[in-house]
Amino acid sequence: MLLAQTFSGVSAQSTTITHLAYPSGNVAGTSSTVTFDITYSGLNSSDLLVAAITDPTTSNFADGIAKSTPDQCISLATTQYVGKTLCAWQLSSDSGAENLTFNVQFPGTHIQSYGFAAVATILTNAGTFLAISKEPFSITGGTTFELTVNTAYPVALIIDGSNSISSPVELTPGPHVVSVPAFVQVDNSSRLRFDHWEDGSTQPNRTLNIQSDTTIVASFVPQYLLSLNSSPVNATGAGWYDEGSSAQFSIPSSVPMPGFLGDIGARWAFKGWWTENEIRITTANSGMVSMYGARTLDAHWVPDYTIPTVALTTIVAIVVASVALITRRRTTRTKRKRKTTRRKTKRKAKRRATR
Repeated sequence: MLLAQTFSGVSAQSTTITHLAYPSGNVAGTSSTVTFDITYSGLNSSDLLVAAITDPTTSNFADGIAKSTPDQCISLATTQYVGKTLCAWQLSSDSGAENLTFNVQFPGTHIQSYGFAAVATILTNAGTFLAISKEPFSITGGTTFELTVNTAYPVALIIDGSNSISSPVELTPGPHVVSVPAFVQVDNSSRLRFDHWEDGSTQPNRTLNIQSDTTIVASFVPQYLLSLNSSPVNATGAGWYDEGSSAQFSIPSSVPMPGFLGDIGARWAFKGWWTENEIRITTANSGMVSMYGARTLDAHWVPDYTIPTVALTTIVAIVVASVALITRRRTTRTKRKRKTTRRKTKRKAKRRATR
C-alpha cells in the first residue's frame, strides 16, 4: 500500500514496499526474521530515508535489530532507538532501492499472534514525514501456551510435580501432568472433595497434551463432618458427608453396665439423640440428618436396674424364707427338748414319791 504525499515546491517523493516476507506458520521461539525491499524516489540530499517494523496498536518500534543492503543503516544516537527495528539512511542519490532484514523480538514467550507493520517513509530536514508506506502483517510465535485451571474454590494446583501459586500457567507444548488435591481441608469439620473435571475425567491427576491455550474446570464438593458423642457405646454413621446429603446413624437401644452390676443384669438404656443446641431430635436409636453444615449429635443414656432389682428381691426373699425355716426348725427342736425335760422331771418325782 502506497501513501504518497506531495507538497508545493518539492519534487514528487515516493516510497514503495515490495517483497515483504515473514513466517506464515508458527514460530517456535521469541524472534523471527522479516525482510522487504524499499524503492524510493524524490529524495533530497538533506532527507532521511527510514524503514522500520512497528506495532500498529501503539505506533512504537518493535524490539530487535535491522540490517540493510547495499547501504548500511546509520547509527542513531538517541537511546530510545537502540535495540529497535529501525533503519535510516542519508543517501546521495534521489532514487533507488534498499533490501531490509529485521530480526523482530516478540514481547513475550506466550504463543500468540503478534501484529506488526512494515513502514517506509522520508523524513525531511524540517521534521516532516513524507510518502509514508505501510504493509501490515502478523506472526504467530512464542514458546509457551497458557493453561487455565478454573475452580469454584481456591485449591493448590500441581503441574509436573511442582506447586503452582496461581492459574493461568505458561507451559511448553506437549504432555504435562496436572493435579489437584483429592481433598482440601478447610477446617476441623469441613473440607472439599474433588468430584470431576468438566470434560468428564474423575481422577484428580491427569495428563494433558498442551497444543494451544487450554482451559479446564475442576469441580469440588463441600463436605461436612458428622460427630456422634455416644460414650460408653460406639455409634455408627459418624464421618464426612457431601453437602446436602442425608447422614444415617444408629446405636444399640441398650448395653450392659460394666463390672458387677452388668454381671447381674444392670444396663444403660438409650434415651434419645440431642443436637449441639441441646434439642432432642429423636428418641429412636437410629435416625437421619441433612448435612448442610457440620453436625454434632449426643446420645443420652439412663441406668436400667430392672433386672438386678428383681434378682436382688428374689435373693432377699429366698434369704428371708431360709432364715424363717431355720428359725422354725430351731424353735421346734427347743420345744421338743423342753417336753422331754418335763417328762423326765415328772418320772423322777414319781419315783421319789413311791419310796
